[in-house]
Amino acid sequence: MARKIERFEAHLDDYDIITVYIDHAYYQGQSKLFYLRDNLGTLTPLEIINVVTASGDYSKYTLSGFKELHIGENYEVLEEHAMATHLQYGWIVRTKRFDQEFYSHRTDFGAQIKDDKTSFVLWSPTASSVKVRLIVEDKAHIIDMTRDAQGVFSCVVNGNHHGALYEYIIEVNGSLRTSLDPYGYSSNANSRYSAVVDFNQMKIDMNDNSLPKFKSMVDASIVEVSVRDFSIDEYGNSSHPARYLGLIEENTKDELGKETGFDYLTGLGFSHVQLMPVMDFETVDELNPFVFYNWGYDPAQYFTLEGSFASLPDDPLNRIHEFLRVVSKFHEVGMRVNLDVVFNHVFDMEKSPFEKCVPGYYFRRDHEGTISNGSFCGNDFDSQKRMARKFIVDCISHYVTHYHIDGFRFDLMGIMDVETMNEIVLKVSSLRPDVMLYGEGWNMPTLMEDESKAMMYNAHVMPEIAFFNDFYRDHVKGASSSDRSWHRGYLTGDVHMIEAAKACLVGNTLDSQVVKLFNEPTQSINYVECHDNYTLWDKIKEACRDDLKVERIARQKAINAFLAFSQGVLLMQYGQESCRTKGGVDNSYRSSDTINKIDYRRHHQYQEVVEYTKDVLRLRKDLPIFRFRSSVEIASHVYFENLNENILCYGFKDISKYCEFNEVKVFFNPNKFAYEINLNEEYVCLLDPKGRQNYPLNVVDMAPLSVMVVAR
Repeated sequence: MARKIERFEAHLDDYDIITVYIDHAYYQGQSKLFYLRDNLGTLTPLEIINVVTASGDYSKYTLSGFKELHIGENYEVLEEHAMATHLQYGWIVRTKRFDQEFYSHRTDFGAQIKDDKTSFVLWSPTASSVKVRLIVEDKAHIIDMTRDAQGVFSCVVNGNHHGALYEYIIEVNGSLRTSLDPYGYSSNANSRYSAVVDFNQMKIDMNDNSLPKFKSMVDASIVEVSVRDFSIDEYGNSSHPARYLGLIEENTKDELGKETGFDYLTGLGFSHVQLMPVMDFETVDELNPFVFYNWGYDPAQYFTLEGSFASLPDDPLNRIHEFLRVVSKFHEVGMRVNLDVVFNHVFDMEKSPFEKCVPGYYFRRDHEGTISNGSFCGNDFDSQKRMARKFIVDCISHYVTHYHIDGFRFDLMGIMDVETMNEIVLKVSSLRPDVMLYGEGWNMPTLMEDESKAMMYNAHVMPEIAFFNDFYRDHVKGASSSDRSWHRGYLTGDVHMIEAAKACLVGNTLDSQVVKLFNEPTQSINYVECHDNYTLWDKIKEACRDDLKVERIARQKAINAFLAFSQGVLLMQYGQESCRTKGGVDNSYRSSDTINKIDYRRHHQYQEVVEYTKDVLRLRKDLPIFRFRSSVEIASHVYFENLNENILCYGFKDISKYCEFNEVKVFFNPNKFAYEINLNEEYVCLLDPKGRQNYPLNVVDMAPLSVMVVAR
């Protein structure tokens, strides 16, 4: 690793290499002799292999000539003036040999309870000792842990200590530090201590039997929800604002008597609710949760749920019980629950359990020891390290097993690697075969070769993973970045993007279209709005500044319909159906509740958009032709016609085996004027600007900025 701050430092950088740094202020950084001293006091002279004296304010020495050391034991290095420094375990933890020798297959990491005994297991191979401080009935007990060959420390304590608090005391690199358990199942408020949890005592009926069958990713229609935003609006009249229980509170209504919250959400017609981060995060004080706002993409702990959403944040069992109720209740009404997970970085690397337990191991670095920052959050978690990969797989398994989670959205998935994502697929499919796995497959500038990144351009080697389709987003509504707020897409005024619109409608799966991104529609997450960037309503307002309000409403409806009828996986942000606004704020991650909250008054202010969105979602569900499961089916049955004025006909032929019709046509009019289309035969209208219909016609009168669906 790179030099830190001491005037004399020594790092074990490989099994036969020690790197020493001496500050130029100390004997001009010069030493002609070095010795290695073990914990018995035995001195071994070291051989100087190389010296670099022109490195800023210190000299760098490369040393060798010692027998292989026992990783985890304490050693010191002495220079010729008899100053000694602790030998730190440096770059050696980044070597392939270390990764292989110290990999552990154990499945009992963390605190586990069995047969009225509580075990504690921690991987910390460079530590010389680890103890657990267990707090039972306000009394602390310090227990020594024993080490195995893979650097796993463990101990067993008599009794079932369900709910007890604990932390680890670790001696590593010559210093003592306390740490949370990286595998800790829960915490008290603000992550002060980890907590022992016996999930056998937490079990409730998770209502899995109430879920409809889920056979293909394309059958999913996902709505993204923030726990806090969902119920904090005063007009939502929740008894549990910004809490887990606010997600599932029934019979809430606004001042006009219209449904809000859970009843309103579950009536929209989505199959999956995707929760923004609920794993423990920093930047919100759990004891004073309304002082600061944050989306939650600042991970602190992974196996532990966020406490600011709990009714009793200092009770480590309360957050578990309430979240289990959330998942169970959604399952009861037939909705699955997906989690937004952030494995690409942590909020504070130095304070994280990863860095405290195995310094230098878990985070990606270059050959000089500089931390990779492809996430733009100060650090990149190194999923290619075997125990880091195991941690991620174990964590996903934990949420599937203990919380019955139905899917995972991976934030900045391009920071992670292909092998890890495919290993998650294998593990999850053995636990719950219909779990969804998808994420942001951007090509992030992390220190990893492109062919290994879990990014969209490597989709062909991750066939079971879906990706957020930014081509779709930017060509339907226009570019999302704030510096291109003026940019338009096919349905926001740039009608010449008709060819791109065709590619979007088939989920970018066909060679015949302008851009092919995926082999199958199951890999395309089609969306135009999520928590990032402008809401669709705000984007339309920016890009279409000359539009009348009635025209902006028409565009919102048309884009929601475009989404519903596209091949692939549908995702909307909660509130998109009611023209959600954040007041023009394009990155509201730490803005106020006023900016971020769901304004339930808009649900009746834009009632026509709400009802129309419900209708297009139902039509998508009713007609399997909008959810073809393979690109072969799409190529066989989908065709396009470019009509005058860049009006697009999105047609389906020979489809009688999928539905009651043999032919369906969807017309998109992106223009601000009406247009008439002669069908020459009688069809049935299934959708017009007012919503679902069932009337005969042989001429389609296209209103401005509208969508029509006809069938025969």
